[in-house]
Amino acid sequence: MSLQINIKSIAEIAKQKREENAVFKVYLKEQNVKEIDTIVHGLSDKITPQIDCTACGNCCANLRPTATREEVGKFVEEDEIDKYMYAESIVCKNLKDKKCSVYADRPEECRSYPYMDRDNFINRTNGILQNYAVCPIVFNIFESLKKELKWSYTVK
Repeated sequence: MSLQINIKSIAEIAKQKREENAVFKVYLKEQNVKEIDTIVHGLSDKITPQIDCTACGNCCANLRPTATREEVGKFVEEDEIDKYMYAESIVCKNLKDKKCSVYADRPEECRSYPYMDRDNFINRTNGILQNYAVCPIVFNIFESLKKELKWSYTVK
């Protein structure tokens, strides 16, 4: 499987596929949650080890964790949590030359990113699509999911 890891290409493709991904998101809502989670977890197990996050750092340059899911959940409805998890376009103060200067002691939200091993993928698509343009892991899993489901986009 050939993976896309070029951040600039991923950002450009994300812009081009904005409408396609919105349609795929609607399609996913009609699917079985557990089956999609199983597929996504399998894709994550294959794709994640092939991408060196410490060589990228794009998440640290573009997404800033603001709080844990549990903390945000106290103030926001469950289906809205992903929208509020991050402050966009704020570079992490610990990012030095695309590397985390506190990597061994980074916060749990950073350690868990990009959350592809979590359940309930279908109901987390807002955050996933935000991360799609930022993270090569998310991008490649999302694109691979389309192929795995034999889904194709048709312009209306």
